[in-house]
Amino acid sequence: MSILKQFLYNQLITIRYSLGKTKLYFLGKKKSVIHILKDLVIWQIREHEFNDLFYAFGLGIKGSQQKKYIGKRTILKIKNKIENKLKEKAGCDNFEYDVITKDKFYANSVFSANGISCFLNLALISGSIMIFPDGKQEKITSILNLHENFFLKNNVLEAGEGIYKCRIVKNNVEINGELKDWDTFVATLGNKIWVLQKQYSSHEALRKVNSTALNTTRIVTILNGKEPEYLCGFQGFATNNALTDSWSNRSIYVGIDIDKECLKEIGFTSPFDLRTGLHFSHPDSGIKFQGYKIPYIKEAVELCQKAHKLLYFNFLIGWDVAITDEGPMIVEANEKPGMNVAQCVDGGLREKITKYASQILKMK
Repeated sequence: MSILKQFLYNQLITIRYSLGKTKLYFLGKKKSVIHILKDLVIWQIREHEFNDLFYAFGLGIKGSQQKKYIGKRTILKIKNKIENKLKEKAGCDNFEYDVITKDKFYANSVFSANGISCFLNLALISGSIMIFPDGKQEKITSILNLHENFFLKNNVLEAGEGIYKCRIVKNNVEINGELKDWDTFVATLGNKIWVLQKQYSSHEALRKVNSTALNTTRIVTILNGKEPEYLCGFQGFATNNALTDSWSNRSIYVGIDIDKECLKEIGFTSPFDLRTGLHFSHPDSGIKFQGYKIPYIKEAVELCQKAHKLLYFNFLIGWDVAITDEGPMIVEANEKPGMNVAQCVDGGLREKITKYASQILKMK
């Protein structure tokens, strides 16, 4: 979309949002149309983007303070500035470290080599070859000999894309519940690079809420100038028998009370999900969110802090963690940590992010 078209589109949806002609979330005394319009325009001037989560943030309600929230572009700008500072300070400013978090194979190879509990890479698939951790290579047809269910992940796609839940059925491959013959399966993989990983299940407590997907826990850690610390987090739950817990695939994201080790009261759906914005219980299982205990959550936070220390040039990391019956395991690290959703469930994070950024920039 051209800059002019984007600008005109932003003004159109600004008017629609000002008039409340969009998905609404919180109940309460609403700001006036003029006040909402003013807030939306100020956000665009300050953040250089339209705030499609305006109502999900609760900013349409009187008393809410937009200045406490921070836009995605601003976060990424701050993040890049801090990480360049850290690399420059260490004499590594000519190196690009983002590939470690962007590439699922590289990231989990680094974690497993350093004793971090994570999804183990069983094989790397490149073209018609499978490469195993011990260096052995076999033709891709060897995948038909797998007796256990497995995940196939494109090594760079994000937001639930390129993740296939697979099992072998009589020399065919079932992908996300749909049976494919061998030629169709190979065509699906194309010439891209794929990681083959063991299929894990969520902890029994999470399976009670939803059992169709591996419902991951997002934990965001931030460098405070000395070490990584917990910033915020939320729990994803698939709905409608979905096989992934992506927000864009009708999942519900629920805030976490880290001190009480349980869920908060409200679950959020995406602004583009046609269902109501707020849920107080899971729409399928009926389990109420408030106070629902999340096992191993403290251990999950400690695991992410420990892993963040290995990614020493990353200011912010959004960790996808699988909390299993045996404990937490890192699924992947995300250099774009999903702060828009985080601010839905935890409120504005501008002050804390800018505070730590300022501390690091002052470091000599």
